[in-house]
Amino acid sequence: MNRLTALAATEARLLMRDWTVLVFAFVFPPFVMVTLAGVFGTEPDDGFAMQRPDDYYVAASIGIPMVALTLIGLPVALASYRERGVLRRFEAFGVSAARVVTAQAVIAAGLVLLATVLVLAVAAPTYGIPAVAEPLETAVGFAASLLTLLLLGVAIGLAAPTARAAQAIGLLAFFPLFLLGGGGPPKGAMDGAMLTLSDALPSPVPLIADPWLGVGGIGSALVVLAVWALLALVATVWLARRTATRV
Repeated sequence: MNRLTALAATEARLLMRDWTVLVFAFVFPPFVMVTLAGVFGTEPDDGFAMQRPDDYYVAASIGIPMVALTLIGLPVALASYRERGVLRRFEAFGVSAARVVTAQAVIAAGLVLLATVLVLAVAAPTYGIPAVAEPLETAVGFAASLLTLLLLGVAIGLAAPTARAAQAIGLLAFFPLFLLGGGGPPKGAMDGAMLTLSDALPSPVPLIADPWLGVGGIGSALVVLAVWALLALVATVWLARRTATRV
């Protein structure tokens, strides 16, 4: 445990040096929240399930740093280690690749919590923080989304041949999840193919914002998330075994 703690502290310092991760995790979410909440105003609207748009974007913006840190920051760090042979050197000193991956995932989860606090800290003096209608469901949605996205991030990091490739894949995954997952236009404003695609994505926004604002349960979204988590877990196990044979 002491070795894992020390390793996690080192990983945190390394991850925080990546300006791309810092921007997408700590600058972009509050900026989006302040901008979109200001654009759509404070009057309840049909597209927002008769909720106030500013309340919606405060809750929805919490999902943005989660996607950024798990699908951009985590894969880049992991792919960089593989590309530079760092995992091989760790193995030589008795530190398993699984422990390194665990440390990186723990740090990513910790940074997600920190970024969540930052979004709420910016929201409090500007638009206020809406009351949480369903605290238990909101917490479950947050935790389930974080776990699933961490698994996806590890799978990307193990699959990408280089850090640049991992960053490209992460960015390509980030924007659909942001724009179609409810971080941009709300799902109530979508229809047809876009709504179908939105429902199939592992976006954390509906699992956090819907129970937070009391506009619906998370049952169907959890099923979609479970499918993605299972696929990511299978991919991670297979990729980890393949990586172990090469380390």
